[in-house]
Amino acid sequence: MLARSDSSDNDLEPLAWRSPSDMRCVSLRRLHDQWRRWQHDGLAPSEAMMNLAGLSRIQYVFFEDGDIVIAGPVGGIDSHQGWYRDGKTGLNTMRFDFLRTCLQSSLSNAPFGCTIDPTQQGLQRAADVGAAIQHDRLPLGKAVTEVVAALGMQRVEVFGTAGDSPLGYIMVEADRHMKQLALGIHPMPRGAMNYLDAIDDSIAKGPPSELLLRLWFTAAEQAVRADDEKRVFELAGTPIRLSGQNERAMADGQRGNITRDFRTEAFVADFNKNWPSIRNEYPIYGSLESIYQSAAVSELIRRYGEKGGVLALANRVASDSSQDAYVLPTPRQVKSIAVMHTVRHGKKRHSVLLASGGVSVDAKQTLAARPSSYPSLASIRKP
Repeated sequence: MLARSDSSDNDLEPLAWRSPSDMRCVSLRRLHDQWRRWQHDGLAPSEAMMNLAGLSRIQYVFFEDGDIVIAGPVGGIDSHQGWYRDGKTGLNTMRFDFLRTCLQSSLSNAPFGCTIDPTQQGLQRAADVGAAIQHDRLPLGKAVTEVVAALGMQRVEVFGTAGDSPLGYIMVEADRHMKQLALGIHPMPRGAMNYLDAIDDSIAKGPPSELLLRLWFTAAEQAVRADDEKRVFELAGTPIRLSGQNERAMADGQRGNITRDFRTEAFVADFNKNWPSIRNEYPIYGSLESIYQSAAVSELIRRYGEKGGVLALANRVASDSSQDAYVLPTPRQVKSIAVMHTVRHGKKRHSVLLASGGVSVDAKQTLAARPSSYPSLASIRKP
């Protein structure tokens, strides 16, 4: 039997939720009820309620009669650069409002996410600038300024969920920051490479030409184990990964044919390999990962929660508009991200680059198709 501390124990001590626990359990029914009571009394939800009593990773999900209990170890919660983070794992705390949004998404089969893309007119103007650079009609020293000016502002779209919310804001900011990492605007952690490094390492094979670098976050399948009755589940693995592809930039600003680029593939593979150190260096990614973790738990509930009123509770939590208490404006437009990177190959110099992409959260993609049978999980079921 695992040692536990229930979330109700944290009601008396405001900071108790930040203390370590071998295994902390949170009842979604009790949390939902308490949230509603506090709002009915005109009180803002406590930090313990908002941050799921300090859970940064959900290892176990228990289906009880009329309840869902989520559980995981807590190493002690610290404040780091304005984010609550587990001092042992480095993971950001999970949020109840994120879990609620993911429940809505999974139960209604409606993926959500964001995109940041240049306009067709901007791409056409950028193509004209690129031609001028290639034909030496524009000095290289002005290349970045002219390309950014030509691209103009990129469109930001949050889809499938409210844009002006903490979740929408985090998706957009994490996406922007990732593009800046890729193009060397922010430093990578030691041992990790950016896209420019991938170009340098393979310059003997030639430079990228007229390619729009498109990168986006998406779900990675988590492994699931379950007891014979499908009432106790264990989750394992990282729920998020970076994906990438390239498009040929067309002279008229149209998006071109998708093409493979070995530099992009090398960068994406290295980024995913170094994800823990990248996430620990930049806490925004810890919050983004918690969204995918919430999506995995939500999909688990949708797939296996038919018994004991579990789905009824999930639907109540997902549909309760009283929990929409936090508004955080998300930009509708952002400056284009472009850099000039000059590398030598023989007597030629090559200059690049601009990037687009987004975040895609599709709960169906977060879990393996079938759970592995693990009967002994029944022994840790919450009494």
